[in-house]
Amino acid sequence: MKQVLSYLTPTGAVRLAMPMLLSLVLAACSSSSLIDYRGGAFEDDIEVDKTSLSLVEGGLPQARAVLKNDTSKELKFEYKFVWLDTEGVPLDETDRPWRSAKLAGKDRMTVTGTAPFDRARRFQIQIREPQEIKK
Repeated sequence: MKQVLSYLTPTGAVRLAMPMLLSLVLAACSSSSLIDYRGGAFEDDIEVDKTSLSLVEGGLPQARAVLKNDTSKELKFEYKFVWLDTEGVPLDETDRPWRSAKLAGKDRMTVTGTAPFDRARRFQIQIREPQEIKK
């Protein structure tokens, strides 16, 4: 019978440990700091219900958040993910596009975003009222 030895290279160990590290960092964030209500819109209406952070192929962090509509009315809004480093400094706030969304009363929706940098460790979701397209 042949004995098979397995080991992790330093790179493999980092890849294995990264999802756990990201989960711990994310768990330390309070849900109130996960949303930036631009201009105060929707502050009492939309909240983050659940979050997760994982690595996609290539080692980039991917966030998943469940947004919950606390009102009985349909809400139209725009959102975007802002990626932060370990110190909480935004890495790309101005470069990320806003996405339109609609959330039925008392409903939930899952939004996802992938960081453009492997050094991103946390995220924030910015929410604002829909903006008119200017020509």
